[in-house]
Amino acid sequence: MRRGILFLSPIFLGALFLFPFPGQAFTEWQSEDGSVSLRGFTGLGAGHSHNPEAPALYDSREDLLWDLDQRLLVAANYRENARFDLNVLQNIRATPNPGLADRSAGAERSGLLSWQQHESGNSEANLSVDTAAFHYVQGNTEWSLGRQPVNLATTMYFSPNDFFAPFAAQTFYRAYKPGVDSGRAEVRLGNLAQLSLVGVLGYSPESATDTDWRHRPDWSRNSLLARVAVNRHDWEWALLGGSVRDHRITGGSLQGELYDWLGVRAEGHYAAPEQDGEGGGAEVSVGIEHRFANSLEVRLEQFHHGQGYRSAEALNQALAAGSVAEGYTGRDYTALGASYEFSPLLTGQALILANWSDHSQLLSLNGVYSLSDEAELAVTLSLPRGDQPTDDSVGSEFGFAPATLACAFRIYY
Repeated sequence: MRRGILFLSPIFLGALFLFPFPGQAFTEWQSEDGSVSLRGFTGLGAGHSHNPEAPALYDSREDLLWDLDQRLLVAANYRENARFDLNVLQNIRATPNPGLADRSAGAERSGLLSWQQHESGNSEANLSVDTAAFHYVQGNTEWSLGRQPVNLATTMYFSPNDFFAPFAAQTFYRAYKPGVDSGRAEVRLGNLAQLSLVGVLGYSPESATDTDWRHRPDWSRNSLLARVAVNRHDWEWALLGGSVRDHRITGGSLQGELYDWLGVRAEGHYAAPEQDGEGGGAEVSVGIEHRFANSLEVRLEQFHHGQGYRSAEALNQALAAGSVAEGYTGRDYTALGASYEFSPLLTGQALILANWSDHSQLLSLNGVYSLSDEAELAVTLSLPRGDQPTDDSVGSEFGFAPATLACAFRIYY
């Protein structure tokens, strides 16, 4: 049965090209009280990576990468106050040894709604429910329950207040954010104020090296947050507090525009450990941005990662002790990004990341060409720079990352 489901993928993909669909939902039903629409997405990517010469981290110097995403998106509405969102994802991909370049276990959520359909030495196929959430509006409150994306961030590249499956700074494609098992209430306190209450279930990984999460919640890793946002004089000010997994969180954010010319965004928090021996510290990101009349948009962000390491030597000591957490490793970062519309069909983006703790950098370039209203082609180039890993040292954060060239074809239907 698993093999049969896996074989449906290329058949389904081929049907898309033989019988193209218009941009709207390919199936839709509507009545006086409600509606149901079905949409789809297919993304096919391929790439090549040149890895550092580090046998302990990478099996080979060269890797060929490929990836196929297929999504079924269902939106059901009942009258004006109830809806249900469903996003089912099938992913088939090559699985070269990522080494230390990928220490993330993905979105922390129950493994009950994820199924591995196929696994071999260099590829795997998985089926998962990325989103399945009910939403109900009653008076001035919207209630949401289920698996859904949760994002409390205001900055773009570094988002310390995005606690649940945040995007990496160099991620250009952000159409689908992974959902987590959560409940949420959005309460309008007036025309210029809102209260957000968020509860998220936590889970433990299957093992120290596994990327799968256990089926049952780990109650010690549950999260509960409250956020109050107020708009005054076209500036949004927000306060944030609660607990995230094993830390107490106190923070806030602001965003607005100076002189109708310079956009300003800032967010951050202080994470206080609930148990002795755990790390904590301040996480703050500040950014400025401006969009010129010729479509050029420039953004600069500075990030202080209080739980990062001050130097490559400190990172090596943590690696030897086996205590390196996922995410950024340095203490201070800078990101400078730009985007430009070369034509109505072609958009280019560039990003430079700098880790000031180990003096490594990462340059990422991305171009997206619109093939039609429903399809696009994207090409991404990633060039790291920094100290290379050795037998007794990791070198630097971006120094042990591979140089990659990738292209992706995406179609919406």
